[in-house]
Amino acid sequence: MSVPIVSSRVECSKCGKPAAVRVQYAKLNLCKEHFLEYVESRVLRAITRYSMLRGVKKLLLALSGGKDSLTLLYVLNSIKGQVGLVEVIGFHLDLGIDGYSEASKKAVENACSETSTRCMTISLRDLVGFNVLEAAKAAKRPICSVCGALKRYFINLVALELGVDAVTLGHHMDDILVFALKDFVLQDYVDMYKMVPVVPGVPGLVATRLKVLYETYESDIGLYADLRGIGYVKEQCPFKYKDPFKETIRRMLDELEARAPGFKLSFARRLARGLAKASATSQGGFVPCSYCGAPSSTGTCLFCRLTARVAGKPLGPVVREEIRKMCRLFISPQL
Repeated sequence: MSVPIVSSRVECSKCGKPAAVRVQYAKLNLCKEHFLEYVESRVLRAITRYSMLRGVKKLLLALSGGKDSLTLLYVLNSIKGQVGLVEVIGFHLDLGIDGYSEASKKAVENACSETSTRCMTISLRDLVGFNVLEAAKAAKRPICSVCGALKRYFINLVALELGVDAVTLGHHMDDILVFALKDFVLQDYVDMYKMVPVVPGVPGLVATRLKVLYETYESDIGLYADLRGIGYVKEQCPFKYKDPFKETIRRMLDELEARAPGFKLSFARRLARGLAKASATSQGGFVPCSYCGAPSSTGTCLFCRLTARVAGKPLGPVVREEIRKMCRLFISPQL
């Protein structure tokens, strides 16, 4: 973990100026400038270690407006020339949550403007006529479950229609380890095998997914965002569910990290090696949805099943055509 330094007598390990951050696992005290460089260099090394961007020229970055995805936006724009990226394209889904969604959208727009990043924003209500709360209520499903399903559907669909080479989200190392351990305990090995830096896609069906922040601590992300002055949404979603199982695992990992700095990083690397072979063979089983062509395990994708309950009919075909038009306009604005 990394923590702020309040004493002006502590010097930066790189330049001797007053240090701003203590990086516990690396035994470094760093000033603001060298800490920002340090975080960017760690992301760059992880990209190289796992060959994440091999053959990737255009990358879609899903932006929520929180610290994780916006920090990744700034980091990628700082290092993209070093990794061969031609363009990072932002994508934001407006879920229609009063107050929270407006703040999230504004944060994304400001960050994309500051980094000169093109961003595609889709309003759920404008597209399908209801927001995520109304969808969850009508479907009688937990809002977090519906939110996750909608995000996965639209991120994948936009990636395919834009023709990008891969997709990445702001998933950091702390969250990845929690998800992996929970999956292991519950013996959900299919999901656990996805907790690797690169999840290969299925051409025309599933976009390749990258975890660019695979070796980045959440504490480093928070300090990077604050020191760089990134205007992210600090409030959590008002409907965010705190899973007691995951919270317990998180506390356990935090305690192990406090006792042995660097434990999480070592664990993440071992996890990546251990799951690499199994993950490569775990991407099958998808079939195109009979309505919209999205990936499904039953022949009807979750989005079409969900909208059939909410709107009375599967909206996948209509939505996909609208997204296709929006993506064409995004690619060629003059058309």
